[in-house]
Amino acid sequence: ENMTGEASVAIASGKKRYIFDFHCKVKFEIRDADTDDILASGSLKLPDICSTHHHELEVEVGGWKKKPSNDNAKNATECRDALVKEIRESVKRFVDDFNNMY
Repeated sequence: ENMTGEASVAIASGKKRYIFDFHCKVKFEIRDADTDDILASGSLKLPDICSTHHHELEVEVGGWKKKPSNDNAKNATECRDALVKEIRESVKRFVDDFNNMY
């Protein structure tokens, strides 16, 4: 949904370091594979995406915007948990790649 934050360049001992600290909110929908109907929806907050301690990435799971039915609750929760895991891994890869390049 949105991303805010800061980025800067620091020079220490003649070496450039690129530093960033971002915050974002991600909206998601879980859809039925056959009908494309929305089974559940919600949002996640990533309050601290930074260049220094990204291996401890916090993801705040908000409540359901559209709550899944009782029949779909277990699958929707598992899907949301898988999304959180993949977001953590993707951010870690991004920060590692960024830090290795700069």
